Amino acid sequence: MLKIFATLLSFIGVNGVAASNFTPNTYANQETINALIENGSDPNKPHPIEHHFDCYDSASLQNLMTKGVSLGYRAENIGDGIHQGVHYWYGDLIKNMILDLELINKENLPC
Repeated sequence: MLKIFATLLSFIGVNGVAASNFTPNTYANQETINALIENGSDPNKPHPIEHHFDCYDSASLQNLMTKGVSLGYRAENIGDGIHQGVHYWYGDLIKNMILDLELINKENLPC
């Protein structure tokens, strides 16, 4: 199944960076939609929209996943790892949506 990857790194509580500092990547969203349609996807058929999160503590990730589920997403691929000596936690929030740029961009806005 084709997937749209809307990447959003979240470093809540670290160096004062918050989700409100991020804006939707409208260009990348449009390019992804175009590529899916060019490869035969039906834009009116729901596609899984994935948001990937990395956090520096498990509580932040849990808060993100809880908020996402309350907004109609499902939480998947939750875990933790170490990269260059830094422990981090990760997870995905996934929701099925039609390939509509305006709707997808609205989903990328901070809560």
